[in-house]
Amino acid sequence: LSPGCLPILERIGALKSVWDAGGRPLYGMTIHTAARRTLEATYPRDSDVTGSPLHGLSVRRAVLDPMLLDRAVKDGAEFEPYFQVSDLVWEDGRVVGVQGRHRGRVTALRGRLTVGADGRNSVVARRVGSVTRHRWLDKVALVSYVTGAERAEDVGEIFLGHDRYCILNPIGPDLTNVGLVINRRDFTPTTDPTRFLLETAATLPGLRDRLADARPIGPVRCLGPLAYRGSQLAARGALLIGDAAGFLDPFTGEGLYTGLRSAELAVQCALPALCNGSAAHPDLRTYAAAWRREFLPKWRLCTLFQHAIRRPPLAEWLVAGLSRRPDLTTLLMAVVGDLIPAYTLTPLRLFPRLLTRARTFA
Repeated sequence: LSPGCLPILERIGALKSVWDAGGRPLYGMTIHTAARRTLEATYPRDSDVTGSPLHGLSVRRAVLDPMLLDRAVKDGAEFEPYFQVSDLVWEDGRVVGVQGRHRGRVTALRGRLTVGADGRNSVVARRVGSVTRHRWLDKVALVSYVTGAERAEDVGEIFLGHDRYCILNPIGPDLTNVGLVINRRDFTPTTDPTRFLLETAATLPGLRDRLADARPIGPVRCLGPLAYRGSQLAARGALLIGDAAGFLDPFTGEGLYTGLRSAELAVQCALPALCNGSAAHPDLRTYAAAWRREFLPKWRLCTLFQHAIRRPPLAEWLVAGLSRRPDLTTLLMAVVGDLIPAYTLTPLRLFPRLLTRARTFA
């Protein structure tokens, strides 16, 4: 959970529950390059009188997801477990519900608004439009919880290699989330995922000793694709939020923020129309525009990071430049942490600042 997630959790009354469930503060990230250059980057300090450092939270999804579901049910949502959506219900060119199977029976649920929050394999996204993959980011992630890993205690760590990287996130005492992101062509379904994860991660500079005693405590999950976007963010009677709307290789771990924030945008855009009895179906074009304003600048910045991963000399140059510019690093972390809009630090603004300081030090 990035720092930007915490105010949203507070607004829906869930933040205290996350803390009580063992949420672990993370104050930033440390990046290790292939040439063993290191950048220690922390989130900015709070602007209030205390000036305390801002942080995200690390928590297991097996804890977080049921907690948020419970919060929604307590606030009035009706939960239908085991309902598998297979299609949308259309009338007069509008989406008026979903159809699928529930406990072995074919059935349908109808409503004035259908929100596609059904993840990367979204049925809603594919029925209202199409899903387009990124033209060159074709990656998968192997993710597992391990014990015995040597890791930092209060920051996430990213280890860069050529066309791949590995993230270590502390979850609890001797419990670490290990995520390896690689090109899809480098992993086949017949490969033993546990062995592949640990052996491949160990080839990245600085990770072999860290993972020497690591032991997975559960199955290794393989996730992909990691870069795609729904062509139609909103249709008549339907909209997409979270991973259903799109996803970009999670180098900065922004996936949960995207889910939480896009849900807020959906409420802000759709609720006024839903509360107006004269509006049979809300006009959702404002949501698509709001989604693009909120998330596309961050995607462009993340694409820059992906270019750097593919080109180690560029990664080394970026890390070296940021090491000389702590002010710029703090600004970047504010963007990465979803604390300020990403348009404040576009690639066109980032590169000239790095070059200016580099000349000063020459």
